Amino acid sequence: MRFSSAACRLLACLCLTDAFSPPTTAPLTPGSSASAAASAAASVAFVPPLSSGRRRRRSALHGMFDFDFAGGDSSSSDDGEGEEFVPREGQGPNWIEKSSPSGLGPLSPKGESSVESSAEGGAPTAGGGTKVDDYSLGIAGKSFDTGPLSLRMYTALASVALKRFPPNTTLNDLPDELKSVYKLYAMDMTAKEAVKAALKQNGLQMATGGASEEGTAEEDLGAWGELEGLHLVDKSSGERIPGAAFDTVEEAVELGLWKPGQPFDFVARGVPAKVKEMDLSELLRALDPDGNLREEVKEGGGSMPDEEVDSLKALGNECERRANAAPREAEDESAVFRGGPERGYRAMHRIDLMRGERNDDGTEKRSTLMHLMDALVTHGCLIVDLTDGGANFAPALALSDMWSSTSSFFDAVNPSPEGEDVAPSLPSIDVAEGAGSRHATVGFASYGDGRMQFLETRIRRVDGAVIPPEVGAVAGDAGDVDAKMKRAFDYIAEVGKDATRIAVAAVSAEEMTFLERAPAPSGGPFSDMPFISGLTFEEAEVSGVSEDNREESEHAAQIKAAEAASLLADELIDDGRIPPPGSPSNPDESTISMSPHRMCRYAEPSPGADSSTTAKLSEIFGAHTDTSFITAVPVASVSGLEVYDETEERWYRPELAARDHWERERAENLQDFKAQTEVVNVEGAGEVELPWHSRYVVLMPGELMQLATRGEVPAAVHRVVAVTGGAARMSAPVLLRARNGMKMDVGRYLGKGGSDLAEELLEECDGMAMEDIHDAMQPSSFR
Repeated sequence: MRFSSAACRLLACLCLTDAFSPPTTAPLTPGSSASAAASAAASVAFVPPLSSGRRRRRSALHGMFDFDFAGGDSSSSDDGEGEEFVPREGQGPNWIEKSSPSGLGPLSPKGESSVESSAEGGAPTAGGGTKVDDYSLGIAGKSFDTGPLSLRMYTALASVALKRFPPNTTLNDLPDELKSVYKLYAMDMTAKEAVKAALKQNGLQMATGGASEEGTAEEDLGAWGELEGLHLVDKSSGERIPGAAFDTVEEAVELGLWKPGQPFDFVARGVPAKVKEMDLSELLRALDPDGNLREEVKEGGGSMPDEEVDSLKALGNECERRANAAPREAEDESAVFRGGPERGYRAMHRIDLMRGERNDDGTEKRSTLMHLMDALVTHGCLIVDLTDGGANFAPALALSDMWSSTSSFFDAVNPSPEGEDVAPSLPSIDVAEGAGSRHATVGFASYGDGRMQFLETRIRRVDGAVIPPEVGAVAGDAGDVDAKMKRAFDYIAEVGKDATRIAVAAVSAEEMTFLERAPAPSGGPFSDMPFISGLTFEEAEVSGVSEDNREESEHAAQIKAAEAASLLADELIDDGRIPPPGSPSNPDESTISMSPHRMCRYAEPSPGADSSTTAKLSEIFGAHTDTSFITAVPVASVSGLEVYDETEERWYRPELAARDHWERERAENLQDFKAQTEVVNVEGAGEVELPWHSRYVVLMPGELMQLATRGEVPAAVHRVVAVTGGAARMSAPVLLRARNGMKMDVGRYLGKGGSDLAEELLEECDGMAMEDIHDAMQPSSFR
């Protein structure tokens, strides 16, 4: 997942980057602007968001905000120091103007040439570096959603404070003086994030004295600029509330009129900013805003410079670019794409993925391989029927029990007005005790007045217990809930591991990466060719060595590819179990599984009675990719997961495709295909009634899969949509990640000898700790 804002990340304590993954931050991400360089050269007028599907993505946490910016007429004047002074641009409460040069001077290291600075996208200065100017900005709270963001800021700060108090202490129990301090910081930090978003709209970025352009959570109040002219805003109308105006943040908090969650307008003055540095992807977007050139290159079998993935950083940037390019419009169930008759859209039986179904020599059956690769590569996901068409309902019973526990949990944290709110008793998301990795987080988080809620759980390796332990107490009997959740996790993890194994084996076999290479002299004509009995294929043909020997060597390489892929699935992917015998030594193995089982609840509240808003479908968790091998998502009763089908160039709703599969099967068996449940016999449990969707799981490849398959299986771009006022959607994805402490051994797991770009990428990874690989693929704003 691709997010920004170091301050929110630090405070939210959500060190995760994935699907349905709650992000590590709650940032404001504006719509795309024109070229940063063009914006700086022309004017500093606010740039309206593009209506094209290629606009910048919103944050997955709380979405893209639409701005009503309009540039006014401008005229040049002189500030008395030879600088062209740019007057105020914009209309209404949203405006920006250059105040004066700040005097901070170059931000680049001393001695760096102005040519280098210019190449980075900034305006060069005589001494090298990028010039910094002071700006004043007017910000409308409605445009920048300062209300919801301030509530998230305050909640994150207060949640950290609660850890220093006795258990069961709630936010309301905190001392008033402490709550006031956190309100001050929440208001100030919210204003800062809004200003950063506005600057970005104008091709600028905040420059806080040359330390960190993102700033840090420890900065003093107002260190980035001066706030004044604060006005509280009505949540519904967006209009300013009469009499609710303040000169400073301190005044608004001390008078007690502002509370976290209340939107506010403000003016920020003396904000140091410089021309935003432009990376290659941004430059290409500016030169090709509609993506027509990119499409032409793609149709011709080529790729743009920013699509050449030859490093971990490039891989992360490429995934981010694809997520940014996906359209943000949403369609309801009657219009959304739900797949077609092609093989890749069909549900696959679970048994076909199992190792016992492979060929006698250990290689994968061609029909299985082709179905899986068609689905993952062409459409971004694979639907799996865990019951094998109704032959084995034990997995469906396990998922049904999981859904029951998940529903009980969220019912408890979202009680009726007369019920007890247990949410304050749950631990906030933080690193699990004894985890051994900052990525192994557990706990509960709620955002946007409950619009998005996440429960991060993990398996404790030594005894299989689910943590945090409070989950069982909230959802029901602790021991019973533990057993149900663990059983479901095991079924889901195993199918994800099998899919990863098959995909990796398929690519390694196709690329012949385990075929031995001829030991020819360096630079010779046969220096990198496969050999038969010490001869290259070309030499073998001259020598009369038969074609049978060549086929035998290739077949041996395919067997080795299958064996290596099995090792990868068993040794690298963390399924919460102790590593199998024969695995490489791993003294840094964490006591907690690195693969989270995440319970999610998404709800888009109904508009107020006085609102003219009508029910509509919209993104609630924006487009992103996951840093996982596979993200396995059990199909939910309320559809909302969408995967971007890059072949069809539209959003695909696999949960609706799963429902279509179920209805077709029921109709063929002359059963009620409109039912929502089915009564079946389960061995050991007798006759039970199961929800239809407990049969299915959707598998989506992640960034680690893209790495392990040499880019052949791209990480799936996906999102969550919800209907305003519709039923809440629950989700329970398992993100299969690598074991902490394990290192990538390319020769052992993937072989060598693929395409040049892929080999450059894998050469960088070889010997790296998997956790370091995870971090290296994140964008610089996350790192």
